[in-house]
Amino acid sequence: MKTRIAVAILGISAVLAACGGGGSSGSDAPAASSQSATAAGQYAGTVNGRQATVLVLDDGRFYTQYSVTGSRTLIAGVVAGTVTSSAGNLSNGSGTDYNLEGQGANPIALSGTYSAKQALKATVAYANGAQSDFNGSYDSNYETVPTQTAVTGTFKGTSATDIGTRVGTDTVTLTADANGTIAGSGTNCSFTGSIKPHATGNVYDISLNFGSGSGCAYPNTSATGVGVMTGNQIHAFVQTPSKAGVIFLGTK
Repeated sequence: MKTRIAVAILGISAVLAACGGGGSSGSDAPAASSQSATAAGQYAGTVNGRQATVLVLDDGRFYTQYSVTGSRTLIAGVVAGTVTSSAGNLSNGSGTDYNLEGQGANPIALSGTYSAKQALKATVAYANGAQSDFNGSYDSNYETVPTQTAVTGTFKGTSATDIGTRVGTDTVTLTADANGTIAGSGTNCSFTGSIKPHATGNVYDISLNFGSGSGCAYPNTSATGVGVMTGNQIHAFVQTPSKAGVIFLGTK
C-alpha cells in the first residue's frame, strides 16, 4: 500500500525516457530524418498494457518512465542506462530498472531499432529471462528549447527511491536561482547542486550533493541525472555513483 501511495503522488508526467520494465507510450511523429542519425529524441508508446515515455540523449544515455498496468496516472518505475545508436540499430544497451512496485532495482540489457525522429522499437531483457518490448513514436516536444528561466524558482513535491525491495518517499522543496544553483531539503535531509539546460533537446542536466542528515537515504553522496519541464512542473531522475536512483516530481 505504501508503494502505491508513493506512485500516485508522483503522477505520470510524460517526460523521462527509454524502454522500461513493462511500460511505453505513444505520439505522432514528424517527417523522417536521415537513417544515419542517432536515436536521440523523446518517444512515446505502449507495451504490456503500460504507458511509457522514452528519452534518448545525444550522449547515449537513456531514461524510461513506465506506468502501472492499466493506469496512465500511476508511475511504476524508471529504467536508466546507456545505449549505442547507429544506422538504425540500438546496441550495447545496459542499465537498471528502478521498480516502485516492490521488485527493487534490477539490471537490464537493451537492444532494438529506430528511425531517427520517427519511431523506436526496443527490447529490454532481464536476468530472469523476462523481457518487455517497446514500440513508440517520436514526440516533437523534444525540439522545445530549454531555458534557465524555466527552471528558476522553488519547486515543491515528492521524491521516491528504491531501498532494497521497499520504496522510500519524502516531501521535498527545491529552489534553483537564475544561475542554476540548487538548494533544497527533505525531511531531515538537505542538499545542494546545479541545474542547467542540456546542449541538445528539451532536457536539463542535474547534479546534486546530499547532506549528512538522518533523513538522507544516501548521506554525503553525489548524484547526477536529468530533468524535463512540462509547464510549471519538473520531473527529474538522478543516480548516485553506486547506481541508486531517485525520482522527483515538483511544481513551482
